[in-house]
Amino acid sequence: MKIDQQIVDEICQLTLDGNLDSFSVAALKERMDGQFESGIHSFIIDLVGVEFMDSAGLGQLVSALKVSSSHGGDVILVGANKAVKDLLRMTRLDTIFRCMETIEEAKKGLTESAPG
Repeated sequence: MKIDQQIVDEICQLTLDGNLDSFSVAALKERMDGQFESGIHSFIIDLVGVEFMDSAGLGQLVSALKVSSSHGGDVILVGANKAVKDLLRMTRLDTIFRCMETIEEAKKGLTESAPG
């Protein structure tokens, strides 16, 4: 899996390309843990390039959301394909994550919900 990262206004945007599964989830965990350690707690996860996600990928996203939320942040998922949306729906995680179609919507969603 390829992970591109951009940080703007204390929001980390991660663009994923490849499968988010048990073989690749460690790279995402490492990247997100590094941001948590540096004080970043809000993430936009761009899933446009993710064709497949398994329970390990879901688990990492849930774990990241728990850490983010406990520090006043959030994790917004963007651009999920039908298979990933169906997986989120089947596991009812679509009721926990905010899922948006564009990066711009996600940025607006994070800035509107920011404390202050």
